[in-house]
Amino acid sequence: MDPISKGFSNEQIDLASLPKYESVAYSSVSSKYLIKMNIQTGIFMLVLFIALGVFWFFKLNPLQSGLIFSVILIGFIFRFWNNYRLLQTLGYAIREKDIIYRRGFIFSKTTIIPFNRVQHASISRGIWDKFLGISSLNIFTAGGSGSDITIPGLEPEMAVRLKEAIAVKISNDES
Repeated sequence: MDPISKGFSNEQIDLASLPKYESVAYSSVSSKYLIKMNIQTGIFMLVLFIALGVFWFFKLNPLQSGLIFSVILIGFIFRFWNNYRLLQTLGYAIREKDIIYRRGFIFSKTTIIPFNRVQHASISRGIWDKFLGISSLNIFTAGGSGSDITIPGLEPEMAVRLKEAIAVKISNDES
């Protein structure tokens, strides 16, 4: 029987009745993730200071060297402040029908993925993650070439529990 003969309808949804993702209690990531971000920032800044040393070796005038050093130092301080502020804004929550991930403080972004769109989840650990004892949870949806959400800085046990919870939700939606 076609939809027209069944009396097809497409009623408007009352937007006030929809759940508000802003009122969700978000779980935060491990503070060890700040250490990882600071190590990465330190390595990057070290490379910049080496480049400055090379310029200085080739006899840049003192004004140019001082200006470059000042810009690098300001960038260095801003980046560490940015890392700290970013850690405070990272959060995730699992609700009955979806998973929410928020990040950013200057430009904030919240991603909500319903479980019926999730294909699979995986856990990844880079060299710094292994050293610091943290993991990242990658959640993939249909049609994407990469993960749609990557939640960094999770304790390994929490990453495994979240991955298993998502797998259960996915299998329940397929049933």
